[in-house]
Parts: sequence; C-alpha cells; structure tokens
Amino acid sequence: MGLVLAISVFAFLCWTAQGARERAAEYAATGMLRSPLYWSAVALTMTLLGLATYMAHLGHEGPIPWPFWLLVGILTIIILMLRRALKWRYPI
Repeated sequence: MGLVLAISVFAFLCWTAQGARERAAEYAATGMLRSPLYWSAVALTMTLLGLATYMAHLGHEGPIPWPFWLLVGILTIIILMLRRALKWRYPI
C-alpha cells in the first residue's frame, strides 16, 4: 500500500512540474519573467507565506498580536493589486 501511495505522489509531482514548466515557458515568451512587477509579487507572496508560518508558530504559544493581522491584510491587498497590474500588462 505504501508503494502505491509513493508512486501516486511521484506521478502527481511529475504532472504538476510539467504544468509549471509550460506556464514558465509562456511567461518567458511574453517577457513577464523579466518584469519587476512579477518579482515584486513573488517576493511579497513569499513574505506573506513566511509571516503566516510565523503566526502559526506563535499561535501555539499564545494569542497572536494584532499588528500581525494588520500586516497580513496589507500584504494581501498589495499582492492582489500587483497581480491585477500583471494581468493588465501581460494578458496571458
């Protein structure tokens, strides 16, 4: 049973990697990978992911301070605005 699960996870990862490779080829063809908007959105998304992980760690030790929630809201709004700007600039 474990072997079937391992093979299915590996197949899913290969399928996901193939889709990501196709999207990356589309982004490279349009010039989106060289865009500062794209890299800003990626950096802010990784920052939001790190903040959410840190908040999950803080949640085990006690209540999460309110400035973290405010920062999550602000980052989310900025990321959505950058994604809209990217869709407007590079309509893929």
